[in-house]
Amino acid sequence: MTDGNRGPEGVRLVRDDALTQALRTIYAPPVGDAYWTTLEQRIMTGLDAEEAWYTVSDRWLRTGLVAAAAILVVAGGLLLRAQAQMARTMAYENVVEVEGLESALAQREPLSKEQATLRKLTGHQ
Repeated sequence: MTDGNRGPEGVRLVRDDALTQALRTIYAPPVGDAYWTTLEQRIMTGLDAEEAWYTVSDRWLRTGLVAAAAILVVAGGLLLRAQAQMARTMAYENVVEVEGLESALAQREPLSKEQATLRKLTGHQ
């Protein structure tokens, strides 16, 4: 016995010519040009239709544009608000002294000559 009639996982395949022939007659393309001409006309009519399935109606187009504009306005407002908050925070930190800074600076160890030179060259005070 050969393995030519075995399918996946060793399942034995059975050849059924009557079933194959019946399925071929069911799924065979229509005979004659009438079916194909009608099919072509239906497709072309669908493509030529003014209101196609992939177009957006004017009502929904306007609604979508209004929603997009509203989202842009809100996003711009939030961006400006965040920038103003950051500017206020930076201005506050520049004007108000941080408490305990003098004592922290006074308590640090003196710099070595190399560290002082490096700070002077890099511009850090």
